[in-house]
Amino acid sequence: MMETTLLCTIPWTSSHRGTIIISPFQSSQTTNNTTSLKPKRVCPIPMAKIQPSSSSNKFTDDAKRILRKTRANDENPAPSGNEYEKAKMESRFRRLKKMVISGRNFPNVDWCAELIHGLCRNCMTTKANWVLEILEGSGHVPEVFTYNQVIMAYCKDGNVDKALPLFDQMKVAPNEFTYTILLKGLCGSGKLDRALLLFDQMKVPPNVFTFSILLKGLCDSGKLDRALELFDGMKVAPNVVCYNTLLKGLCDSGKLDRALKLLDHMKVAPNVFTYNILLKGFRDSGELHRALQLFGQMKVAPNVVSYNTLLKGLCDSGKLDRALELVDHMKVPPNVVIYSTLLKGLCDSKKLDGAMELLGRQLKSGCSPNVFTYNILLEAICEEQGIEKALEFLDVVRRGCNPNIVTYSILVDGFCKEGRLDDAIKFMNKMSSTYGCQPDVITYCTIIRSLCSTERWMDAEKLFVDMIGKGCSPDVATLNKLIDSWCK
Repeated sequence: MMETTLLCTIPWTSSHRGTIIISPFQSSQTTNNTTSLKPKRVCPIPMAKIQPSSSSNKFTDDAKRILRKTRANDENPAPSGNEYEKAKMESRFRRLKKMVISGRNFPNVDWCAELIHGLCRNCMTTKANWVLEILEGSGHVPEVFTYNQVIMAYCKDGNVDKALPLFDQMKVAPNEFTYTILLKGLCGSGKLDRALLLFDQMKVPPNVFTFSILLKGLCDSGKLDRALELFDGMKVAPNVVCYNTLLKGLCDSGKLDRALKLLDHMKVAPNVFTYNILLKGFRDSGELHRALQLFGQMKVAPNVVSYNTLLKGLCDSGKLDRALELVDHMKVPPNVVIYSTLLKGLCDSKKLDGAMELLGRQLKSGCSPNVFTYNILLEAICEEQGIEKALEFLDVVRRGCNPNIVTYSILVDGFCKEGRLDDAIKFMNKMSSTYGCQPDVITYCTIIRSLCSTERWMDAEKLFVDMIGKGCSPDVATLNKLIDSWCK
């Protein structure tokens, strides 16, 4: 009987790196002198007798052991569904690895394909690619869907450079989804020229999703003329995503009239995202009146983003009465973003009483403020009523949400503006000891600059050393202040 030899490259750990030559009748032995060889996609693995695994659908003891090990130090020992699946995929991969090493019969092709999909779903792309190599080396041709899964996983991981060689070495013809996945990965990683080259070399007709991805890549890169050229040459009917992508590119480039013309000539019905793009474009270009006019002409119901776009424009231009009136006539319930936009507008206009009244209205409506909402009010209280009132409001904040570093930095800045630098330092120290929030570079720099302004050079330098010791790097303004003090 002729002895069957299994030759493959095991890439997953340094302890197994090298070429392993295995006979079903002999123990495995590792040849380390081939460690530096690049793994090949074609490895001769005779698999004439491929048998299905009898335990392929069971959650094995190995998987349970993996779960227990990974969650040994977890305070909440109840694993989630994703953790179960990841442990199951790890268990199956290890079982397949043992089969390769021992030369035993393999699971069937469908089992391997399912394993590849599971590994990709759980961000275990390198292992998925190894299983794909095993399938190829066995003489079997994986389906294009399986290749697409691994290519997509590499692209999602930000490893488009690993997806490209896999694409070039596919054993089956790529389909339009293969190209679309790879184009999205290339555009997302800034390789637009390579994406355009791949698009020109496509061996299957591109679909509408392919065009929409390439249009987005061109618009995001500022190549609007090339995007318009591609759009005009589309051999499939553009969908609303294609139109929206192009409209955003036109608005970002300030070509609002061209954007409106495109809206009028759309061959599909615009959706709320279409209008939101245009509303933002008009608002950001300072043409709020045109945004309001378009809002009144919308052919679909506005959503909360539509309202918030207009509210921000009205608040920034000081038209608070109009903003409040718009909220009163909203056809969707205001959310925390709507209230925060209005609160900021009121606080920026020094209308703190109106802001506090609006906060009460928000709470009464059942819409809970978030930390961003409270920080807007806290900063306004610091400026208008002083640090002591702000400290009282901190208790309100802590009852409503968990304060963040911005919350405490606002108070540190309030102490500094009132010249209470020693209190600012004490409060900063209290941040970590009492509130469990570590000061960041903004917190430190706020105090250091204030110390320098009052010529407390030694205290500033001491705090600077402490800041560096905590791993915070100062900003340019703070460094300039310190340099000036050292020169004096």
